[in-house]
Amino acid sequence: MLIDRIIFYFCMLASISLLCLLPSCTPPTPAQHDQAPLAVRTIGVRSGTIRQTLGYVGTVHSQNEIKVLARVVGKVSYLPFKEGQMARRGSVLVYIAAPEMNSRVSRLRAEVSRAQQESAFLCQQSETDHSLFSSKVISKLKSDASRQKCESSKAALKAAQAGLNELMVLAGNTVERAPFNGRVLQWLTEPGENTMPGKPILMYGDELLEIRVKVHEKDISSGIKEGTVVLISTRESNPIRTKVSFIAPMALGPGRMVEVRIPLLTSRPNQLQHGMSVDVDFVLREKTDASMVPVDSIITKDNESGVYVAKREKAVWKNVAPSIKHNGWIAIDSGLEDGDRVVVSNLDVVRDGMKIYPVDMERTYK
Repeated sequence: MLIDRIIFYFCMLASISLLCLLPSCTPPTPAQHDQAPLAVRTIGVRSGTIRQTLGYVGTVHSQNEIKVLARVVGKVSYLPFKEGQMARRGSVLVYIAAPEMNSRVSRLRAEVSRAQQESAFLCQQSETDHSLFSSKVISKLKSDASRQKCESSKAALKAAQAGLNELMVLAGNTVERAPFNGRVLQWLTEPGENTMPGKPILMYGDELLEIRVKVHEKDISSGIKEGTVVLISTRESNPIRTKVSFIAPMALGPGRMVEVRIPLLTSRPNQLQHGMSVDVDFVLREKTDASMVPVDSIITKDNESGVYVAKREKAVWKNVAPSIKHNGWIAIDSGLEDGDRVVVSNLDVVRDGMKIYPVDMERTYK
């Protein structure tokens, strides 16, 4: 019995020793602890022009745009130019019929004629009385009275002529002429419609175009000023590059909006009509030949910004100085070159020197 137990324990020890000799019981080698490369997405560094812009919607106007107003009471009898037609400086734009004005002119002309006749008679009588006084036929008092009447009649004649001249000037306001070469933009009154002083008759503007934009006061203070570069986008052409020419000195309305004017020097009038809306981008900052990476690739740690660059299947940390950001891309100042690829995924686990499996992912940031 004792011998059987000894044999049993001996066999157990032999079995354990044999199991320890198997590969599963050998200590692991360092190579078996190496992790698999981390799959990451990468995008290539780009170069080009990048801008920081503020987008607004503007309206096309004439640089010189006026409302032609009535200056007399009457009726619009004729508008020689239709909407959209060109007119030269001095051309008649509006005829106004003013019968009351004609009657007043006729009455004042009659008064002037009467004053002329009366003055001529009184002055002739004064000369006669002066001759009689020289012959001592009449007294000096009567001669002086005749002279005084002559002088008064002359003053009355001047007053009547001044009134007639004033009325003739007003009567001339029944015709409105073009102050400069331009185009009739809109009829605000139809022929046959009664009018009065101050009532708009039509809109008139020249051929020099400009964009007018209502800009919020905070955006004005962010850097928009006279001379700021602007890109005007239309539906049928490439963006037009121009500059701000005028900023209103006063913010208006509950939104505190400031009017900004942008001259539009273009030879394509058929593409830009008065009243059309256009996209306006104010260029606050601009950099040409800039190196750009996706915004998603930038990491900030310890007050430093940088990116991970895929180099020989390893992630290499590069410090960068980000600047202008636009449409998902950001300009950087660094040693990166075209062709370098930056990591844009799994950035929370990527470390400098880590093995990675880069996957090219070219995408467009909007």
